[in-house]
Amino acid sequence: MILSENAIYLHGLKDAIVGVSSCGKIIYDYQKVVTIFVKQGMTEQEAIDYIDYNVMGVQVNGDGFIMMYDKNFINLEQFSD
Repeated sequence: MILSENAIYLHGLKDAIVGVSSCGKIIYDYQKVVTIFVKQGMTEQEAIDYIDYNVMGVQVNGDGFIMMYDKNFINLEQFSD
């Protein structure tokens, strides 16, 4: 897979990379990103706030990266088979 020329690599978060999308964006695991910041000395809430503002704020016009959240973050009951 070839990365898009607009793919954004988030320095220091290499261990949170879980893959690449079909459109060439790097996919990061949200919980792994939180864990990395906690290991650097932040509380979990500080890490979440930092990610919400500073990491997710890097997204520009749909370019960049994909943040993958655990399926427990959504209500799967709203979908029918």
